[in-house]
Amino acid sequence: MTLSTRALNSDESRVKPLAFLQRYGREIGLPIIVLLMVIVFSINSGVFLSLPNFRNIGVSAAALAAVSFGQTFTILTAGLDLSVGAIVALVSIVGALVMREYGVLAGLTASLATGVAVGLVNGLVITRLKVFPFIATLAMMSIVSGLTLSISGGVAVTGVPEAFSSLAYARTLGVPIPVVIAVAVLAVCIVVLRYTKLGRRIYAVGGNEEAARLSGISIGAVKIAAYVLSGLCAAVGSLILTARVASGQPSLGATLPLESVAAVVLGGVSLFGGRGSVVGVAFGVLFISILSNGLNLLNVPSYTQMMVIGGALILAVSLDQIFIGAKAGKGN
Repeated sequence: MTLSTRALNSDESRVKPLAFLQRYGREIGLPIIVLLMVIVFSINSGVFLSLPNFRNIGVSAAALAAVSFGQTFTILTAGLDLSVGAIVALVSIVGALVMREYGVLAGLTASLATGVAVGLVNGLVITRLKVFPFIATLAMMSIVSGLTLSISGGVAVTGVPEAFSSLAYARTLGVPIPVVIAVAVLAVCIVVLRYTKLGRRIYAVGGNEEAARLSGISIGAVKIAAYVLSGLCAAVGSLILTARVASGQPSLGATLPLESVAAVVLGGVSLFGGRGSVVGVAFGVLFISILSNGLNLLNVPSYTQMMVIGGALILAVSLDQIFIGAKAGKGN
C-alpha cells in the first residue's frame, strides 16, 4: 500500500464518524443528555425518582408538548409561530366563557375553533400578504393579546365546570389525562408528517421551496395548513392549562413561544426547514421539563432556569449552523 493510499484511507476513516455525527448526532445526543440529567437529579434529590414527581413532570410537560408539536409544523416549513402564547391565553378566556354559559362540549368546540381561526389568519397573512413569519406572528401575538385583555377585562374568568377542571388531575390506568392527551397529539402528528401527502409536502416546502413549487405543490396551501395545525395544537395546550388552573387566565402561556421553539430546535428540527422529526421534539420537551423540575427541586430560581433554556437554544442553533456549514463544505 502506497503512502498516498494510506493517507486517503485515513481521511475516509475520519470522515465517516463525522458524517455519522452530522446526520444522527442531535437525534442520539439529546436522549443521552436527558438520561444524564435524570441520573444527576436523582443523585442530588431523593424526591426526583418518586412516582408522584414523574407524574408532576408529565402533567407540567403536557401543555408544552402539545404546543411544541404544533410549532414543529411551522418550523419545518422554514417559518415560525410566535403567537402560540397569545393563542393559549385567548383560547383559555374564550373556552372558559363558553363553558360557563353553554357547557363543556360547547366550550371545547369554541376553544379548538379559536385556535384554528388564529392559525388560519397567520397563514393567510404570511402567504397572501407576503409578510415574513417572524413579523406576522409577532404582530398577531400583540393583536391576540390585546383581544384577550379586551374580552376578559384583564381578569380571570371563573366558574369553569368541575367536569372539565377535574380532568387535569384525573388518571387512566395510572397515567394522568394530560399526558394521555399529549401522547395522542404526538401520535397524530407522527401520522401526519410520516404517512400523509401533507406531511411530505411540508418537508418538501421547508427543504426547497422553489423546487416544491416547480413540482406542482401549492406552497401557500401547505403553509396555511402548517399554521392552522400550530393554532389547533396551541388550543389543545391551552385546554390542558386551563383545566389545571380551573379558570380562564388572560396571562396564560407567556413563556410558551420561547419554550416551544427551544423544544423544537433542541429536538433536532432545523430552523431552516425541511429537517427533523416530531419524536425528537418530544425529547426536547422532556429536556426542558426535566430540567425545570430538577432545578426546582434543587431550589434554583426560575429566572436562572430561563437563562439556562435560552443558552441551550443558542447552543442548539449554533450546532445546526455548524452541521449545515460542514455539509455545504463537503458538497463543495
